[in-house]
Amino acid sequence: MAHSVEGHLKLNVADYDKLIRQLVPGYAAMRTAHMALLRKLLPGDRRSVVLDLGGGTGALAGAVAETLPLAEVEIWDTDPAMLAVARERCARFGRRIRYVERSFANPLTPCDAVVAGIALHHVKDLAAKGAIYRNIFTALRPGGAFLNADTAIAGGGVLREFSYQEWVNAMAPHGLTEARARAHIANWAREDYYPPLATELRLVGEAGFADAECFWREIPFVIFGGIK
Repeated sequence: MAHSVEGHLKLNVADYDKLIRQLVPGYAAMRTAHMALLRKLLPGDRRSVVLDLGGGTGALAGAVAETLPLAEVEIWDTDPAMLAVARERCARFGRRIRYVERSFANPLTPCDAVVAGIALHHVKDLAAKGAIYRNIFTALRPGGAFLNADTAIAGGGVLREFSYQEWVNAMAPHGLTEARARAHIANWAREDYYPPLATELRLVGEAGFADAECFWREIPFVIFGGIK
């Protein structure tokens, strides 16, 4: 399940952090909510292990390390260029952050939490995604949390178009015309799939989580997952 963000988004990896906020306008609010949830679920006064799946530039891993001062974080990513950026960004955390050049479809390290940010939508096959969620459930210790921040689009009809239009509208203040925004979305669809939230929650439940939950939403962006 190799994936290159530089090739996929046609971006220079050095510009990724700036451009992701233009292409995913809910990114900043989603990150704030993500860390607030993690802080509530994992006490900051105890050691913990957090896996960041598809961790890319290390932005999410760095936020986790700042939010949980005693946590150790593993960044799992198959893109060596992005991991190189992550190593530079996260150097100040020393050995607290580890870099794993491996697919997140593989069995995972035992941990206290699994997070992902705008990454798991690269898995288009629902059976494969369900297997990843099962691996996450298996890796988590009792009481561990799975918090996935991503995009969810309604399955069809008026609500599907509404989801996309909300995304397009949110890109406009960043200088993207509707035509350009929709061209981006159409290009990403060659590799990405944004299942409806109901489908994601079903897969999370089938993976073993008793209470699959949507923790935060600003259409079309969402944080969902569960507690083991």
